[in-house]
Amino acid sequence: MSEENKKACRRLLEEAWNQGLLKAVDETVSSTCRLHDAAFPSLSPGADSYKRHIQMCRDAFPDLAFSVDDVITERDEVVIHWTARGTHRGKFLGADPTNRSAIVSGTTIHRLKNGKILELWADWNLQSVLDQLGLGMTQTEANKALARRFLEEIWNRKKPEMISHFITEEFVRYTPDGTQRGPRGLRDDYHTYISAFPDTHIQVDDVMCEGDRVALRCTVTGTHTGKLGDYNASGKSVRFTIVYTLRIANGKVVEQHSAWDRLAMMQQIGAVPASMRVSRAQA
Repeated sequence: MSEENKKACRRLLEEAWNQGLLKAVDETVSSTCRLHDAAFPSLSPGADSYKRHIQMCRDAFPDLAFSVDDVITERDEVVIHWTARGTHRGKFLGADPTNRSAIVSGTTIHRLKNGKILELWADWNLQSVLDQLGLGMTQTEANKALARRFLEEIWNRKKPEMISHFITEEFVRYTPDGTQRGPRGLRDDYHTYISAFPDTHIQVDDVMCEGDRVALRCTVTGTHTGKLGDYNASGKSVRFTIVYTLRIANGKVVEQHSAWDRLAMMQQIGAVPASMRVSRAQA
């Protein structure tokens, strides 16, 4: 029975939420199902109410897509941990479209009987979505928040699949390694460094914003356990400062300038002799 319950809950997420096939709600949700969602406290019971709720969310985010991160089942309950992504192109909670993208993780608990959901609890961070959409924030605050999430999701959480969520197809990135263009260029650069330093972590030390530009001063740490270009893994740790300047338009990064001390990084992994660095006093 637990496997059948899993299938029913997955079907509800994948067909109703992702594809808008609301017939799946009638076939998986009881007509008296009790619905609990702190973000929507006035949800009335039943499959019809849930269909209206799904349609409202899909109208607000037409490209809404859920991915299943984990599923746990025991007795008559199924727990799904999910991640949802979408672009705000319709009215949502009274707010006009911002055309910004948002991502949020959440958990839904389903209680079933005879293959149908009798009760459903959804828990997710509404404030995070509102912040990402820039609702209740100044443009400066919204751009700073986007810049932080850009680094956190891709580099710290190791989610290269999120690259297209944060940057445009016309994105240009200028670095000491050259110029990369579009999602493909950033993805290739990501894999180069994450393959060499799998535990890479970027700590944001300071953020400044003016207009559409955000500057971030960060500290990068990692361990050289993979090949970097012609240099085999050294097992050594690195720590260096990097400065990013991002230009943001319509809630996405369109241009990035990255500057870091590449010589210091290469010296720390033993690829370049430390004697090559000349002090200011000697220069």
